[in-house]
Amino acid sequence: MSPNLEKAIIQYLADEFKLKPENISLDSDFLLDFGLSPDQLSDLLDRIQDALDFTLPEDKIEGIHTISDLYLCLTSAETIHEPI
Repeated sequence: MSPNLEKAIIQYLADEFKLKPENISLDSDFLLDFGLSPDQLSDLLDRIQDALDFTLPEDKIEGIHTISDLYLCLTSAETIHEPI
């Protein structure tokens, strides 16, 4: 994963939840640590994809519970839109 994309996701979440980026780790759990419901998580993932211009594979979204899970879904080059 691109370190720039990793920083962008961390920064997006920090802005979204009004946290310092250094207080967010790969082990941060969207449901437990951020207090999201499954529907709120789905909405957040949609907004992150739109904001940062990547696409998560539909069959992997259900398995995303932590930031690390999100990164694992993005390791495939096909999930990221390359600039033209």
